[in-house]
Amino acid sequence: MIAKSMTGFGRAYSENEKWNISCEIKALNGRYFEADIRLPKYLNELDSKIRRSLSEMLERGTLTVTYNIKTTDAPSKISVNVELAKEYLNALNELSTRLGLTLNDPIREVLKVPDVMGVGEREISDEFKAEIVKVTLEAAKNLDVFRAIEGQATADKLKELIESISDDVLLIENHEDNRRESLRERIYGNVLEHIKEHNVDENRLEQEILLYLDKWDIAEEKQRLGQHLDFFIRSLKEEPKGRKLNFIAQEMGREMNTLGVKSNYFPMQECAVRMKEKLEQIKEQVLNIA
Repeated sequence: MIAKSMTGFGRAYSENEKWNISCEIKALNGRYFEADIRLPKYLNELDSKIRRSLSEMLERGTLTVTYNIKTTDAPSKISVNVELAKEYLNALNELSTRLGLTLNDPIREVLKVPDVMGVGEREISDEFKAEIVKVTLEAAKNLDVFRAIEGQATADKLKELIESISDDVLLIENHEDNRRESLRERIYGNVLEHIKEHNVDENRLEQEILLYLDKWDIAEEKQRLGQHLDFFIRSLKEEPKGRKLNFIAQEMGREMNTLGVKSNYFPMQECAVRMKEKLEQIKEQVLNIA
């Protein structure tokens, strides 16, 4: 499966002697699927069908779907309620007579009455509605192609960052012998400052040192971090879902934090800081993966 970005743009159009239809879809990041479908009012019945199809195709992201539609189909019919207009005009004339007033423009007053004039339902052919849906889905497909291209660029960047973190793990391993010797010397120094030399039990002291070294051992953290790095790469190739990658990144962060604290050795802590800096970049990039 190809990693896909959530941002992108797609356009499609259809033109013949009956209509001129264009559709543009802009997509931005979003945790869920949201769509602002800006159909003309007389085509609102298509909203749910288009929304469902876009959701199945694009899954996540915040979409803005706009249309430019021109058609030679019969325009909306104007309806006139003549009986209501007559009743209202008669009422106006009776009122003006009783009050001794002159109506300067009675027809204007009649037209202000609700339901005297209105717009009837526009006649829309099934063929035209089907074409609207078709053009929308073509725009969505073009958007999907755009997202795949952007997604591949993001995937390449993520792989680069993961590989760089793997290199940092190797650097940490290279510091392991020096760290152990440094910790050993530090422990001996602290102990010898507080006890008399002739009272030192060498075997007991060695056991205490080994306990401290075991407490600060980071082998498990390195192993789990390496597993998370491998899992991230596999998921990026096989099932690149943004949410899943984000969860893996969180687990990587936990191991990095523990590794930095337990290492208790500045060169290793420097590596941990660099790894966490790269992890923040990974989290930012993952937010754009669908």
